[in-house]
Amino acid sequence: MTEHINFRLKTAKTMFMKPESRRDDALTARSAVSAAMAAILFLLAVVSTTGWPPVSAKAADNSCIPVETAKVVEMDLERTVQGIGTLEAIQQVMIRPEVNGVIESVHFREGSRVKKGDLLFSMDDNKIIDQLQARQAALAEARANLENAELVYNRRERLYRQKLGTEEARDEARAKYRALSATIDRIKAEIEGIKETLADTKIKAPFAGIIGERYVDPGEWVDIGTRLAPLVETDRLKIAFTIPEKYLGQAKTGQTIKLRTPAFPDRDFIGAVYFVSPLIREDTRSLMVKAYVDNPNLRLSPGGFGAVELIVDILEQKPVVPEEALVPTRTGYMIYTIKDGKALGRDVKIGLRHPGTVEIRKGVTPGETIIKSGHIAVSEGDTVCSQQ
Repeated sequence: MTEHINFRLKTAKTMFMKPESRRDDALTARSAVSAAMAAILFLLAVVSTTGWPPVSAKAADNSCIPVETAKVVEMDLERTVQGIGTLEAIQQVMIRPEVNGVIESVHFREGSRVKKGDLLFSMDDNKIIDQLQARQAALAEARANLENAELVYNRRERLYRQKLGTEEARDEARAKYRALSATIDRIKAEIEGIKETLADTKIKAPFAGIIGERYVDPGEWVDIGTRLAPLVETDRLKIAFTIPEKYLGQAKTGQTIKLRTPAFPDRDFIGAVYFVSPLIREDTRSLMVKAYVDNPNLRLSPGGFGAVELIVDILEQKPVVPEEALVPTRTGYMIYTIKDGKALGRDVKIGLRHPGTVEIRKGVTPGETIIKSGHIAVSEGDTVCSQQ
């Protein structure tokens, strides 16, 4: 009965609907179907281009875990000791005058490089030249007097031998000759002293280096010992640093050092040890070491701070691996090697460590392939494939 009533109700409702309403309902139904079909086609396109849903790494490549690999290689390793110190000049002097006088000229530019013997300062030398000329004239006069005294002495000596002259006259002529000879020697010494004084008015560089700030100006009076300007040898510098006393038997003269400074943190300056103290400092239990450091292009300056790396030994041809290949364990470290495409873990014993590399003393051999990175997703026996 219910079905019959429903049928009649629907039929009656349809019978009383207007033709326009029936056409609108049909159009609405067809539009809904078209929209649904368009949505389905859009979803299929998205799936085909994005690869959704995601597939696991193992399933995407037949259960192969991508890793980055490397070879165990051999290389020379440096055993080093760290230290810090201050750079010092091998030679450093303060230029000072050796005579009193007035500064006439300055012949350098502050901070410039000078050679040994280069003229730095000139002092007024007019009065000294006058003294020199006066003494040279006195020397010429004394020589003329000496020649005359020599003639007189020779004549009186001859008369005395001929019994024509007295002994007293001869002795008097001889004494005058000897006095004039001594006078000439004295004047010569005075002239040499004046020449040295004259040379001291030309102040020259005692060695090659960098001339610093000048403390006087032309026209200024200076006394003996007045500070004029500093001169520093900078082709090579020296540095003193300390190392722990346990390295007493390992630090030796001639060993190489590498120096880095705050101004050049990525550059090594090479030097050589020239002194190792035979004594241990009681207060710090450390050992004093000194080294010469080459200074190419004069990039280092005395007084600068330096971090020193002393090479005490070189280990030749030791197996090394990238540091990131190490996997920490409870007892130490392990490394994943690769054999027949499988990851096989091995416990290793490490040695020296340098930035980026580590020595392997036991566990792997040179030439073996290891997992460098990506081992965080690897377990023992997993199939792996190299990304390289």
